[in-house]
Amino acid sequence: MKNRMIRCLIALALGVVTASPAMAAPEYILSLNLAIAPIHNRWTKALKPWADEIEKRSEGRIVIEPYFAQAISKQAEVVESVRTGIADIGEATFTVGGLGRYPFHEQLLNLVRPGNCTVDPVTLVSGLHEAFPEQAAADIKGTKLLFLEGHSMGMLIGTRDKPVTRLEDLKGMKIGVSGGGIRVERVKALGATVVGITIPDMYMSLEKGVIDGAVIDGDVLISRKLGDIIKHMTLLNMGGSVFYCVMNPQSYENLPPDLRKVIDDVSADFAPAVMKEFWDTMQYASMEKWMKEQGGQVHVLSAEDYAKADAMVEPTYAEWVEFSKGKGLPAEDILAKFRELETGCMKPWADSPAAGLASR
Repeated sequence: MKNRMIRCLIALALGVVTASPAMAAPEYILSLNLAIAPIHNRWTKALKPWADEIEKRSEGRIVIEPYFAQAISKQAEVVESVRTGIADIGEATFTVGGLGRYPFHEQLLNLVRPGNCTVDPVTLVSGLHEAFPEQAAADIKGTKLLFLEGHSMGMLIGTRDKPVTRLEDLKGMKIGVSGGGIRVERVKALGATVVGITIPDMYMSLEKGVIDGAVIDGDVLISRKLGDIIKHMTLLNMGGSVFYCVMNPQSYENLPPDLRKVIDDVSADFAPAVMKEFWDTMQYASMEKWMKEQGGQVHVLSAEDYAKADAMVEPTYAEWVEFSKGKGLPAEDILAKFRELETGCMKPWADSPAAGLASR
């Protein structure tokens, strides 16, 4: 609600503000800073339903006004835009802006063992929030956390022509990995040659043969058309990303108590359910579509290979511990708690829903 004139000018330039004389004007218009485009699945299938539910439960008194494609700030600055009041609300991933920007969250889901499928990432991350509230809050200091999201299934290894059906097949393959940190080290530990590359550049790099494959999630097979080139997906969990949605505390306090309760209730009960359904549905549905329409194949490794992969990446956790300790985190305790929570939030690939894809 602060800096309203600046946002109105942005809105007029983007054409996102429309007038409807048939509808009563809302009492509160809350800006939502998004890095994604208005056609992005995360907006249309998850965030928009959440925003619509707030409008519905507030009986139209609150309207959430989205600003797409980094119109308010760069993705790495979303938290800062909310903290300073340039935006009322912001949603993005913690895995932007370089390592160390969000030390608690940025690599959390990279601690998963390769032999496990990520089934319930939000419960896992929420459990870590409860165990380490001070450290978790530091990443979003000066904002109010509304809800968390996370990659279901995990980031897998997709390849062009050569299927990875045994762990040794990865040796010497050039695999594109976005971002940095221990995800890169995990892929190296499994014997592949890592090529650092951004998600937008992966299509051309795959097409030109610069890389043999890439660490990706199932959704980008369709949303970024990587399924045109990638023909094999191997169920090896290389990690994942945690997403956040935060609100400016003053914007929150400026609402009357009944409307603050609407924000709290929708973010506590509706948001987790719709986000989990989105991530679960999109990951699996995208892979099924890719298999049906583009002939893609999903491969599951042997129990022996999964045990071997888990052992091969073990040294990378020590690297994460040392890095995180340098950022002032109780890293050994966080890793121990992660392992405790992992048992209820992860499943071996053979027992996961994804294994059904490999049997088709």
